[in-house]
Amino acid sequence: MDPAVVDVAFEERYWYPHDGGVVWVAGYQLVDPESGRYLARDAPEVVDAGLIVASVAGAARHHAQALADEHAVAPGRPLTLRRDPDNEHDPNAIAVHPEGGVAQLGWVPREVAVDLAAALDAGRPWAAVALRERRASPRDPRTGLTMLLAPAPAIELRVR
Repeated sequence: MDPAVVDVAFEERYWYPHDGGVVWVAGYQLVDPESGRYLARDAPEVVDAGLIVASVAGAARHHAQALADEHAVAPGRPLTLRRDPDNEHDPNAIAVHPEGGVAQLGWVPREVAVDLAAALDAGRPWAAVALRERRASPRDPRTGLTMLLAPAPAIELRVR
């Protein structure tokens, strides 16, 4: 099975959420390969390809030390998904780790894990890659990570 090849553009910018805060966002945005227009996580092209864009749940709150690794979880770096069927809070739990790393970064969000767990349990490959990071400013520690998930053994980001 071939890797999922996904067209992306790199961007760094401040984001002003509706709650009045300010967040620095850096990393990759999915783009249409022909027009270069940005694709939202629910765009038909993204959904039809089976791709899922999701935040790593609990990253800053419970796994800040692993999130601080500047190299292992930088945008574009592969992530490892590990099922945790004995998790007392969620039998569909899927832990997210840096590739080859021991420290856990967080979890696949519950609403995504409910569908993804069965596929992983059946031995179907799913890959993950760090897509974007959030910080208070470019000089501050990471406060969050957005990942891209694909039904493939690996994800290749093709920068436009």
